[in-house]
Amino acid sequence: MNVPTDLHGHTRLSDGRAEPEDYVAFRAELGLEVIAVSDHDTFAAVPRAAVAARQLGVTLVPAMEVTSFIHFGTPRAEQIHILAYFPAERALDGTLGTTALGARAVAVSRRWRELCLAWLTALPEEQRYFIDPDASLASKHGTEFPQLQDFLNLVFDRNRVVYQDFIRYHLQFWNDGADLFSWTPEQAIECIRADGGLDVVAHPIRVRDKARMERVIDAASGIEVYTSRHRHDVAARFRAQAEELRKHWTASADDHGHTTYLRPPEGTPRRTVDRILAGA
Repeated sequence: MNVPTDLHGHTRLSDGRAEPEDYVAFRAELGLEVIAVSDHDTFAAVPRAAVAARQLGVTLVPAMEVTSFIHFGTPRAEQIHILAYFPAERALDGTLGTTALGARAVAVSRRWRELCLAWLTALPEEQRYFIDPDASLASKHGTEFPQLQDFLNLVFDRNRVVYQDFIRYHLQFWNDGADLFSWTPEQAIECIRADGGLDVVAHPIRVRDKARMERVIDAASGIEVYTSRHRHDVAARFRAQAEELRKHWTASADDHGHTTYLRPPEGTPRRTVDRILAGA
């Protein structure tokens, strides 16, 4: 039996557009029973989403889409994302902040802020003024500082002359961040498990090095089968693979709020949902 789910999506606290409360309300209106906020390398939206979910009578799974790399530092470098899922009660009990992933999230947030401010400071004054006229960005920290999508929107709205420059510049966030991003998918999986979560490979079709992805799938606990990035035939292939390997599998939208929402065509098996909610 499958449970109506959407276990992968993003809010404005990473590279989505929705407030956490709106993210939850929209999915509750669709009749989804179990949903996850899985922002990139952060738990920042989870507490707000969990409060909204409690009020609306749906189950909120605290999650994170963890960035890892294969072939880091080479021309063949590719990101592989591993979804980390935790029991619902951990959304509000404070324990996510004590995990290795939680500590890394703080470091990632600080690095993003430092990178954006360094770029802003290097701009000519007349260009910097239109982006930050009251010089207030340097006083913002944590979730007050615009995250990826919000900062992109801010630059685009206020000074399109330098927008493409920032698009090129912001790639340094990952490419020069060996201390945070050079770990392999297998290392990310080990960290997720040590923190008490369930690891699921996100949208596995995206990787060019197919042989390397197969090794990641072998190491992982689960596979994200249905997403907006998978055609029906691709989803069917990954589902068959998950069932053959006796892996957990999930159904999600991977929604960022940029395009029309595509509801997952199927839910997630009860076995997988129960495993997520039970924890390690």
